[in-house]
Amino acid sequence: MNFKASIDEHADAYSVVAVRGEVDLHTAPKVQYAIERGSEGVKAVIVDMSGIAFMDSTALSTLMRAKESLEERGVSLRLTTPSGAVKRIFAVTGFEDYFDIYPSREAAIPR
Repeated sequence: MNFKASIDEHADAYSVVAVRGEVDLHTAPKVQYAIERGSEGVKAVIVDMSGIAFMDSTALSTLMRAKESLEERGVSLRLTTPSGAVKRIFAVTGFEDYFDIYPSREAAIPR
C-alpha cells in the first residue's frame, strides 16, 4: 500500500488530514508536516486514520507531539475512524484515552 498524507478538506474552523498506508520512522514526518499545514487558521485538525495499514511507536510519538504543539496554539487534534491497526496500538499502549477519537469525520467537526 502506498503512503499518502494529504489535506482532504479545509474549512473555516477545521481541516481534515487523510493518512493512508504505513506510518513509521520514514513516513511519520510527512504526517507531522500535513498536520502542521492543516492547522493554519483553524480551530481543529481532524486526522482520518481509516486508511492506516500499520503504525509504530514513531507514529504514536509524532501524534503526541502534534497534539501538544497544536494545543499550545489553541488548536485541537481530533482523530477519526481509526483502522484496526491503529485501534490495536492505542489499546496496547493505553493511548485511546490520551487522544480525542471520533467514530466519523462528521462527528469530529467542531460545532
